[in-house]
Amino acid sequence: MFTVRDPIPSNKLKTQASSPFHPLSFELLQAAPVSKSAMQETWSRLAGTNYLPEKPTLFSEWPLVASIQLQEKLEQRVLALCQAAGPYLTAERMEGWQHRHHADVLTIDYALVANGESWDLRLVEFQAFTSLLATGYHIQQSHAELWPALADCLPWQQATHGQTWQAATQSWLCKGEQTAILEFQPWKRSTLFDLHVSSLLWKAPLIEPHQVIVDAQGRLLFDDGKQRLEYDSLLNRLILNELKDDGQCLRHLKSAQIQWHSHPAWYYLVHKGLASEMVIPFEPQNVRADVWRSLGLAPQDVVAKNIYSCAGKDLYIGPTAMELDQLSQPHDWIIQPRFQAYPVMHNSQGEPVFAELRLIVQIAQNAEPWIAMQIVRLYYGKQASASFFQGREGEGVTVLHRPPMS
Repeated sequence: MFTVRDPIPSNKLKTQASSPFHPLSFELLQAAPVSKSAMQETWSRLAGTNYLPEKPTLFSEWPLVASIQLQEKLEQRVLALCQAAGPYLTAERMEGWQHRHHADVLTIDYALVANGESWDLRLVEFQAFTSLLATGYHIQQSHAELWPALADCLPWQQATHGQTWQAATQSWLCKGEQTAILEFQPWKRSTLFDLHVSSLLWKAPLIEPHQVIVDAQGRLLFDDGKQRLEYDSLLNRLILNELKDDGQCLRHLKSAQIQWHSHPAWYYLVHKGLASEMVIPFEPQNVRADVWRSLGLAPQDVVAKNIYSCAGKDLYIGPTAMELDQLSQPHDWIIQPRFQAYPVMHNSQGEPVFAELRLIVQIAQNAEPWIAMQIVRLYYGKQASASFFQGREGEGVTVLHRPPMS
């Protein structure tokens, strides 16, 4: 089963009050525990896909509800970050593209960190790239079936104008009349589970770069040798540096007169290194590796990350001074003060379990940011990446439900 951070039975109320999670989390875990297999089977059935790991390692079997304090802190931090990032998200930064637009999404990762005997939030990174949105939606559906008390504790903010989540995300992600999802070799990716359910949920077929043609009028055409279809909108999951076609696809895409969600240019314009150029409220200073000593911290008290890496790659936790000084292209590395992760729970063996929160946020001009999904990655050890999941108790992806209204 599980224990919360302070396992003393006589102090249960104090434990729940000091936790970042609402008491409902613990009540449901005690009253109606489920297995990882049951969680994966429920998600697979409701999502309509079998593209999942053979062993149930992806999803956590723990339902988590934010405390009021955690939810308020998250919304405060997200608003402050979006305001600070605003000048960096404008269409003018998209040089070389005929059809430019402002960034329309931020995916923001926060760690739950120790702050004395309590907890706090620390920004890990942010990017202008959408992932796990459909996965989170189906986790919510699964939780509502497994724990009916969570049906109204949604892991997203209420959409404007009374829209449903499906309607709000459809208009945000699929801006044209005919939308496709663009990805490189989607059927071979470890993220196929999310790509496939995204395709089903938003009725957008998966297409690959080599199947794309742009004609003289800028129309984007899909051609797989069997049929030719026109799309006026792309939901992008493509990272351009994965292509090996001498820039042919990029030249096509730059001339396309289409609408985008999560435009591929923004993956490079909003990267980890941007945090070193900004003053972000509530967050410590970040710098590039070529000036790491300006932080005034010992090397073992920092983390070094390549600004273009992902999935826990190109990462040094507590490096040596020599490792920092010998980094190739040090300006492509960001240095952040190291933090102590807060053990949000302990498993039945007494091992600490940590949490990283991912918020997927809609960005629009003249509108407040909208938190479209709250994801949690529960992990052991030092890294929250799904590539390190082994199927351990509680470990995996879940959603962070908003606290109940009463």
